Amino acid sequence: MVKEMCYKLNKSSMLYKRLMSKHLERLNITYSQLMVLRVINREPGITAKEILMQMDTDKATLSGVLSRLERDNYIYRTKNDNDKRVQNIYISEGSERLCEEVSIIEDACISDLVKGISDEDSEKFLFILDRFIENQINKIEEKY
Repeated sequence: MVKEMCYKLNKSSMLYKRLMSKHLERLNITYSQLMVLRVINREPGITAKEILMQMDTDKATLSGVLSRLERDNYIYRTKNDNDKRVQNIYISEGSERLCEEVSIIEDACISDLVKGISDEDSEKFLFILDRFIENQINKIEEKY
C-alpha cells in the first residue's frame, strides 16, 4: 500500500505541475522559473548557492533558469559588497506583480484540487506527509 501511496503522490505532483504550467504559459513563465522567483521574493538578495540549497535542482538547471529570468527582466543581480565573486539576486518590480497574479491562479487550482475533501482529512493527510518526509530525511542522513 505504501508503494501505491508514493506512486500516487508523485503522480499528483506531476499533474499539479502540468496544470500550473498550462496556466503559466499565458504569462510566458515556466513552473521552474516561478519556483525560483518565489524563493528570491521571499529572500531578496539571496545568492545562487543559497537557492540551490533550498531547491531540489542542479547547478546547471538553476543557472539556465536564472539566465532566462534575468534576460526577461524578472530578476537582476548585483555584486556582493563583501565578496565580489558572489552576486545577490533580487526580483524586479514586474515580478512582484507576476507573483501576485500567479498566486490567484494557484489558489484557484488548489481549490479545484481539494474539492470534496474536508479540512479534517486535509490536516490528517498533511500530518502523514510530514511523517513520510521526516522519516525519509532521517534515513538519508543516517550513517551506515
